[in-house]
Amino acid sequence: MKKRRYYYLLILAALGIGIFLGNINVPSASAHAKYTVVPKSLRGTYHHYSKKSHKWSRVKFTKYTYKLGNHQKLSGKKLMAGGLYPQLSLTKYDSYYVTELGESDAFQAFYKGVTVTKHGKKMHALKELVSYPGIKHEYTRIWYSSKIK
Repeated sequence: MKKRRYYYLLILAALGIGIFLGNINVPSASAHAKYTVVPKSLRGTYHHYSKKSHKWSRVKFTKYTYKLGNHQKLSGKKLMAGGLYPQLSLTKYDSYYVTELGESDAFQAFYKGVTVTKHGKKMHALKELVSYPGIKHEYTRIWYSSKIK
């Protein structure tokens, strides 16, 4: 008889603790991905003239987007499949910002904002660090805020 009372008391205690813990408000963790914001030093529309192809290329940065030439526009607000990563990913490498498609190596480019003097005028420009497989040395490419040859 005493064993039964002991088990009933344990069951009641366990139920009481369970009800008590069930009523505690635990803040829920948000799985919401943060937006990718482009630094102000990169924002703007920039042009580069290729002497080999005799064509202009364009790169455009806004607060949340990045568009290079005819490639798709990458947005820091749109999420990739699964909803964990934004389309546009920006990470800092040395003094350059690395632009990537959603934490992958696609559309990878290295940019930093610089001030250059062209034809006696100081202007804001982008410096791109270019490195391709098979090339022994890296080189840089300057993107100007207006079409300047």
